[in-house]
Amino acid sequence: NHRTCSTWGREHFKTFDGDVYQFPGMCEYKLVKTCDESQNSQTFSMDIKRKENPGNSTIRFVVVKINSYLYNITKQNKTIIQLPYFQAGVRLEKTEFYLKLYSQVGITVMWYNDDAVMVEIDDEYANRICGLCGDFNGQQISPITFGNGWKTASPINCEDLTEAVQTSGKTENMTDSCKEFEIFCKDLFKNESWSSCIPLIHPEPYIQACVKDMCHCSNLNGSCVCSTLSEFSRQCSHAGGQPPNWRTPKLCAKHCPPTMVYDEYGSPCINTCRFPDTSLVCEDHNIDGCFCPPETVLDDISTGSCIPLSECPCKHDKVYKSNEVYQERGENCTCIAGKWSCESLQMHATCSVEQGSYITTFDGKDFTFHGDCDYTLAKVNSKVNESMPPTTLKIHLNRDKNNVSVKLQ
Repeated sequence: NHRTCSTWGREHFKTFDGDVYQFPGMCEYKLVKTCDESQNSQTFSMDIKRKENPGNSTIRFVVVKINSYLYNITKQNKTIIQLPYFQAGVRLEKTEFYLKLYSQVGITVMWYNDDAVMVEIDDEYANRICGLCGDFNGQQISPITFGNGWKTASPINCEDLTEAVQTSGKTENMTDSCKEFEIFCKDLFKNESWSSCIPLIHPEPYIQACVKDMCHCSNLNGSCVCSTLSEFSRQCSHAGGQPPNWRTPKLCAKHCPPTMVYDEYGSPCINTCRFPDTSLVCEDHNIDGCFCPPETVLDDISTGSCIPLSECPCKHDKVYKSNEVYQERGENCTCIAGKWSCESLQMHATCSVEQGSYITTFDGKDFTFHGDCDYTLAKVNSKVNESMPPTTLKIHLNRDKNNVSVKLQ
């Protein structure tokens, strides 16, 4: 769990060292970058910018630079590349609830639809990174905000966050109304349903984040705590715990496409008709999202919906339903659970003799033979097919093309 950094909600950050702090800056900031480049290793950086919305803030864009490649990621409809996208060791893909960038240099970025971002890096980058995510050196950062130091150069003037804003936030946290929220948040995060998570993830920083969410929320309802609850659940999964399905129709509900269901703890490696055992060899930790119900797989051949494996179609020149058959080149092929099962057909072949000397073989080859004796035209060997007795078909050829005799032995 020490390999992840995340930011969520209006102002919350969790560093690679596990420290949780608040920084409500609205400029463009360096979330993480490689700072020690002396080892001639791979380099990357990631910038992030929020924008203020009534009662909340959302992530406006993310900029990821990996060596010499730059990726500007936004939710606005600008220049769109077709996803999934593969280039230079980078994979970009989008699901119902998040956009994921994975790079072979050892960095993975998840931008969730609820405006949370999680960055995961390999252990080899310990003590070699910096930014709002901390330096991954095992030492906790100062609780006093240091975010202004990571503001990036931008043509748009953006003022630094002042100490007065931070002091105001601390004072507000001590008001009587916020103490009422603290009781509410403790009941949420220390509920018995989180028993798998609490030994792995200390809930207190997330309780305080929940309190701040409620203090800043303009409409005091369950949606104010969704981002922090979601983050706590994801951190639990990443640490090896199994979070409960805590969402309800009235609390942070998620809606999935037809035939799919939402789960807080599902395998990101989805079983499909083409690859029904993908999850068995999956090395990624479980995540939240939309998944096929148990005993079903994703139909990646035809409809894109979840169906029982036994109903998976097949594709040849067109899509064939389960148990449909096609014949080609002496084979009879049946679609069974998304795979073709083929068997050879017994095909009829013809050998002929015309005008006493023009012969066509079983293989369709023609030749001319002028003989004047008895010849074996065809013979069945019992070693090839034990169900048939040895049979020989002899033919007598002579120079009279109208007088050809055949004898079966």
